[in-house]
Amino acid sequence: MKNLVQHFLSLQASLPAQGPGFSALIQRDGQTLFELHHGLACLELGVSLTAQSRYYLASESKQFTAACVLDLVRQGAIGLDDDVAPHLPEVRQFGAAISVRQLLNHTSGIPDYFDYLACQLGRHDSDYFDNALLLRLIARMQDLTAPPGSAHAYSNCNYILLAKLVEVLAGQPLAAQARERLFVPLGMHATGFDVDRQAVMPQRVRSYSVDPAQAGAYRQHLGNANTVGDGGVYASLDDLALWEREWQRQYRDPSSLVRAQLAQTPGADSQSWTYRFGLEQIEHAGRAVVFHGGGLWGFRALLLRVPEAGLSVIQLANVDSCEADEAVWLAAIAADLGA
Repeated sequence: MKNLVQHFLSLQASLPAQGPGFSALIQRDGQTLFELHHGLACLELGVSLTAQSRYYLASESKQFTAACVLDLVRQGAIGLDDDVAPHLPEVRQFGAAISVRQLLNHTSGIPDYFDYLACQLGRHDSDYFDNALLLRLIARMQDLTAPPGSAHAYSNCNYILLAKLVEVLAGQPLAAQARERLFVPLGMHATGFDVDRQAVMPQRVRSYSVDPAQAGAYRQHLGNANTVGDGGVYASLDDLALWEREWQRQYRDPSSLVRAQLAQTPGADSQSWTYRFGLEQIEHAGRAVVFHGGGLWGFRALLLRVPEAGLSVIQLANVDSCEADEAVWLAAIAADLGA
């Protein structure tokens, strides 16, 4: 994987060692081919990024939420095409049946809550909000952006509602369900949904943006979201390496939870949406590519897989200028795999 390795080495060379940075991993057939940690997890204390540093994954968290939901579907707790209104009173005012499937693949028509937060004059990123507040907001929405199932429109509200659905069906919060069903069985003890923004979290990474007013300086992000479902997961690279080994193993099993997450849903024009259930799937150079990204308040994450090659690539960053370049990755992977 020399081209992909060279990309990460070039990225490292472009960033100062004493600024925020990134962690990267290339894994193939369960073996680590390349691992790199560059920069600081906390500029104030001069703490370096390591394999144990716990990054915020932002929307990368959605694949874990979706996995918990599909696990309950497989247990018979609810059907994929069942209307969620009997369990979620927050959506009844829309007067339309909205299914579990439509929440999972963002075809419910429910608007994104960030559009509403942006309308609040005087709002600052450090202003606190959580699932309870967002559920009240959703309950006050009056109109859908499109009839359920008719169009794909990414909305974080879908996964806020799925988090509540898990709690209703499982009898415990999503964080506990994910820990019990996904993380602990794999030994991922440094991974979990952040349910208490004021709790002390060992190895928590801080996030930054480039300061436009001072050359070579940074500003700390003070984002204070405490949402679970649409985001919320903190994880270390060590733990995500365990997740990727299990993900690739499950992909080889057609009856697995991973394969259930990749089920296609034909759209109105009979074309399937690339967004499946907490994951996206595309074709590149004749191979399936499965991925999801995440980005919020300085954190950037991308987990990408080429299942045919048993390949997983991860980049986690704590500065918003260090966005993973998916197009460059795909070109490098195609060259390395001999496309």
